[in-house]
Amino acid sequence: MRNNNFLILTLLFILVFTMSVSADQLNLQNGQSLRGTIENNNVEIRTPYAEIKVQSRFLKSIKNKNGGFVFRLSENNRFTGELLNNITIASDSGERTFSPAEIEAVSFSNTSSFKNNRRVNITATNGDFFFANTVEDSVSIKTSLGSPLNIRYSNIVSIEYLKNEDLYLINRKNASEVKANFSQQRLILWPSAGEIFEMDLNYLQKLIVN
Repeated sequence: MRNNNFLILTLLFILVFTMSVSADQLNLQNGQSLRGTIENNNVEIRTPYAEIKVQSRFLKSIKNKNGGFVFRLSENNRFTGELLNNITIASDSGERTFSPAEIEAVSFSNTSSFKNNRRVNITATNGDFFFANTVEDSVSIKTSLGSPLNIRYSNIVSIEYLKNEDLYLINRKNASEVKANFSQQRLILWPSAGEIFEMDLNYLQKLIVN
């Protein structure tokens, strides 16, 4: 009988410990910590180059840093900027919602890997990095002739901003590299982590075609 009771208590302890370890955690500016389940399906972010909505299931953590937030996602994807929506956590004591001003950090217990939208790797000038698909099939650059030239992504290896020259270096497949500026203002991207957005090209540091 004692052995059965001991076995039951051991199983209950393992169950409670597992649930505790796998819980999301929300740390507040006032020092309070809550464990439970983050109820938000999406998180809205304002970066210097776009407003982005990402799915919470890809998030690893959100941390307040110097008045802004760092959003770390699966496979080293990273965004920095403002958190635009409140965060709701469900715990044993019920649901509670907190504004960005109250939040110090959020840790997510389960993070999904990306399976789609990985055609390009994007690095922004502020250090952000993410996978995405390009909605358009080409980029448009300025030429000395005055008319723009379209280069298909299928012919591109990489695009990198050269700060000292204020130009973009475009490495092409089976062709010479090109230095030029874009004739367009934005890239339309569909990130692995969320919804389609338009990226301000003034913040593009590097694009690698996979």
